[in-house]
Amino acid sequence: MFKVVILEDDLPTARELESFLNRYCEEHGISAQMTHFCNAFDFLETYDYKADVVFFDIEMPGLNGMDAAKKLREKDSQVTIVFATNLAQYAIEGYGVNALDFILKPFSYPAMELKFGRIFNELAHSHKQETITIKTKGSVQMLLVADIRYVEIRNHALIYHLSDKTVSTWGSLNNACAELAEYHFSLANACYLVSLSHVRGIEGNEVVVDDEKLPISKGKRKSFLSDLALYFGGSK
Repeated sequence: MFKVVILEDDLPTARELESFLNRYCEEHGISAQMTHFCNAFDFLETYDYKADVVFFDIEMPGLNGMDAAKKLREKDSQVTIVFATNLAQYAIEGYGVNALDFILKPFSYPAMELKFGRIFNELAHSHKQETITIKTKGSVQMLLVADIRYVEIRNHALIYHLSDKTVSTWGSLNNACAELAEYHFSLANACYLVSLSHVRGIEGNEVVVDDEKLPISKGKRKSFLSDLALYFGGSK
């Protein structure tokens, strides 16, 4: 899940930006947590070094967005900075804080969609969060591998069980196995491909995946437990 901060003193503008961000994330299968601050002082005082991207308004009372971004960059050299402003002349100054992009007001979703694509693709790359892309009915979604708990095949439907939702597509479990082979997944049976990073234990003939229990088949038990032992032993 990406952690997004919006620093904007105008509440309707902040809500519009958050709405567009939520729309983009929903359409593209991205999980994000939004936090809003009305002024830079509160943001900087409580900053916990866990944000992935901060959207800065520039014209704010007290400490403006550009100066706040400079102070943030002194604290955190890795966080992604994006300016949302109607002052295009600040673009050159933004290079001084290594800003990724500028979004100009007034907002327009078609134009912002392109910007958001660049921002979230850069986040996935810079934070080394591996992703896979799947086609669903009427859309293409990018899934964070770390969010995939297990993959299920059911009546020819391939169901990705994520940390906060499920995403369905058409395909075979063999294809999912091949695509996820390098990310520590193992077959518990003919229907479930399990992320070993989400395994919390083994209870009899079941594997505990976060808060769910899935059956381990007799035929897959030896290979699954071997994969699990190698993973927790640091060899896989």
